Amino acid sequence: NEPANFVAGDLNDGCAKNKINYPPYVPQVRIDVGSSGLSEKTLCGDAVHSKGLHYDIHNMFGWYQSEPTLDGVRAATGKRGLVLSRSTYVGSGRWVAHWLGDNFSNWTNLKNS
Repeated sequence: NEPANFVAGDLNDGCAKNKINYPPYVPQVRIDVGSSGLSEKTLCGDAVHSKGLHYDIHNMFGWYQSEPTLDGVRAATGKRGLVLSRSTYVGSGRWVAHWLGDNFSNWTNLKNS
């Protein structure tokens, strides 16, 4: 539920060297190639969507898909339906349940969660 392209930004050109794609800080997340900035395996932050810059809406991308996905499930089955999403945002629970991802049922992961 998030735009992914498995490369850093554009396939051929990467991302423009600016403060949106390469901010002065980088959060402590798993980034395979540190030189990719925030665009590792996703779009460049300065990519333009109908709702704004990708930098501003990356975390909301799945939220925008939540209600239409549930509507499609209901239309296709004629029943209530259940949609699980890994990409949720505040208010997503109205349409989807949050899947906590690929973790193992062990004490370390429980402690970290």
